[in-house]
Amino acid sequence: GYGKMEGSNDDRAIAYIIERDSYTGPAYHQEWFGMKPTTPIISGGMNALRLPGFFENLGHGNVINTSGGGAYGHIDSPADGAASLRQAYECWKAGADPIEWAKEHREFARAFESFPGDADKLFPGWRDKIGVHR
Repeated sequence: GYGKMEGSNDDRAIAYIIERDSYTGPAYHQEWFGMKPTTPIISGGMNALRLPGFFENLGHGNVINTSGGGAYGHIDSPADGAASLRQAYECWKAGADPIEWAKEHREFARAFESFPGDADKLFPGWRDKIGVHR
């Protein structure tokens, strides 16, 4: 999964529902009768390494991202953490491989060192591929 909000097809359905006025789900049809659409908010446990997979699973990147730990937990600085989150979105949008993307985007690459547990789980062998050794 990607963050505390484990991804599944249900996530796509929920995101679709809150962004539209009418939805037919697996059990029934639901009308929102003009209720204003909302935007999904992601935060808990999210960092630059988890974002590309999260967006891929969700099917879009139209979210409010409040990843405080993903920015402030960056090994270099909160500003670099924020840059790494933006670069993660750009990686997903470009359809790029995160390991290859990291080779050209310093802040995103340093996110691998900032969150090594996630890096090991999501990108086995990342240290050799990026050239980072303990």
